[in-house]
Amino acid sequence: MRKLYLIALMGFAFAMSQNAFAEIVNVTNSADGATRDSAIAAVKEKLTAACKERGGTPDAKSFELDGEQKSSNPDVPKPFHIDARMKCDLPQS
Repeated sequence: MRKLYLIALMGFAFAMSQNAFAEIVNVTNSADGATRDSAIAAVKEKLTAACKERGGTPDAKSFELDGEQKSSNPDVPKPFHIDARMKCDLPQS
C-alpha cells in the first residue's frame, strides 16, 4: 500500500513540473520608426506578437537591442532602424 502512495505522489509531482520542460528560445526581429523610442516600441510589439503566435510567453525583462541605425537621408519618413531580441518560453509539445 505504501508503494501505491509513493507512485501517486511521484505522478502528481511529475504533472505539476510540466513547466520545467518548457523550451526557452530567442526571438529576433527589427522595426523602423520616426523616433528611436517609436522604433523600439514597434520592435517590442513585433517580438511579443511573434512569441504569442508560437504559443509562448514573452519575457519582457530579457529585451535586448542588437543594433540600431539612423539614416542620414532627411527624406526618409522612418529614419531609425532597430534590431532586437527577446526570450520566449515555449511549452514543450
